[in-house]
Amino acid sequence: MINQLSQRVAALESRPQSVAVVQKSAVSKESTSASVSTQQIPKEKSKIKEKSKKSFSGVPSKGLFKNSVLNFTKKRYTKAGEGFKELLKRGYKKASVSYYLGEIAYKRGRYKEAISKYQQSATANENANYMDRLLLHTASSLKKIGKGTEAKVFFKAVVDGYPGSKSAKEAKRYLK
Repeated sequence: MINQLSQRVAALESRPQSVAVVQKSAVSKESTSASVSTQQIPKEKSKIKEKSKKSFSGVPSKGLFKNSVLNFTKKRYTKAGEGFKELLKRGYKKASVSYYLGEIAYKRGRYKEAISKYQQSATANENANYMDRLLLHTASSLKKIGKGTEAKVFFKAVVDGYPGSKSAKEAKRYLK
């Protein structure tokens, strides 16, 4: 088989005009298929959204939450985000769900969105066990969007409120 391919390539190389014609037709076919597939993208996105909505129907909130957390820990942020958004619509564990949505936004560099979700989480449960990390990431997000003065307030709150934690150690580095 390799021998046959080598013979075909050699035959094509001996006819430079036919190679140019083949290359032109290949390019035009690729560009045509590229434009067709580009046109199909919006349709495919809507199909995916419909499919993900359907996949949540009948799924208990508790199971969906566990699955979304698992997806988050495995860095499958798109899947995790879809699950958490559905849970937020259902009103299930608003504080935790908002926190995870904030973490996803933070990991993706969408700092303003992260701050908003962290604020929703803190408002829903100001005594959450992840509050040190929430405050740290809020501070870090503020710093990233150019609000250094506000960020320092949050870094200090982490150090003062959660001494000895990993978050406090990290916050101290920012305060130096």
